[in-house]
This record gives sequence, structure tokens and C-alpha cells, in this order.
Amino acid sequence: MPSFTNQNDLYTFVGGIFEKAYQDPELGPKLSGTGAVLLVKCTDPDSEVVLDMPNKKVYPSVADSPVPPNATMRMNTDTANRFWQGKVNMTLAMAKGQVKTEGAIMKVLKLVPSTKSLFPIYIDDLKNAGRDDLLV
Repeated sequence: MPSFTNQNDLYTFVGGIFEKAYQDPELGPKLSGTGAVLLVKCTDPDSEVVLDMPNKKVYPSVADSPVPPNATMRMNTDTANRFWQGKVNMTLAMAKGQVKTEGAIMKVLKLVPSTKSLFPIYIDDLKNAGRDDLLV
């Protein structure tokens, strides 16, 4: 299964898609309106990214974020990578224990259907970076 090769991949690709989402005239205000500061914490390799939605910022770690996360999603990097390519049903992955959540996660999960417009952008980002190894 394709997964990230180092902790910077999560920040670059998942963080990058959120930086683009924050600029989207429809999705940006929805994300900001959640009030969520989401920590995405992954394994294989161990990595994390903080998505500060109210302030429309992305940080490479909790240590770099001036705002503490109020929601956390834990998964392996393969699951994160496949989700952003439209290959993972988040609700089912949570039910199967592939994704574990805590905190104010319901606000974030309500927006999952809205993020589908970002899947092609994520895939293009992988291709443009020469990361065909991550395509599923």
C-alpha cells in the first residue's frame, strides 16, 4: 500500500490541500466556521500536521502551533493518502478502527462531503511533485 516516506509528506500534501481549501470561496468559510483546530496524527511514518481552521493556518506539528488542537484524528499514512484520493469512506474507517478520533471531531466530520472537491487537486499535487508512488 502506498504511504508517505517521511513526516514532511503529511505536511506537504495534506497540509497543502488545506492551504488551498482555506482560499476556496465556498469551502474556506465553512472550514473556518467549524472552530476546529485539528491534529492529524499518523503512523508509518510517525508524523503530524495541525490544521488551524479558524485562523486558516497549517502547522507541521503541535509544537509549532500557537493554538492547541481541540480535535484529533489518528490513522496511518496509507489511510490518509487514500482518503485524499477519494478511496476511503471516513465513517466506515472510523467504525473499523482504522481512524480514531477524539475531541470536537463532529464539526469536522460534517464537512467531509464538502472536501470531495479537493480530491482531484490532491492527486494533481502528487503528480506535479513526481510522487506517482503515492497514487492509488
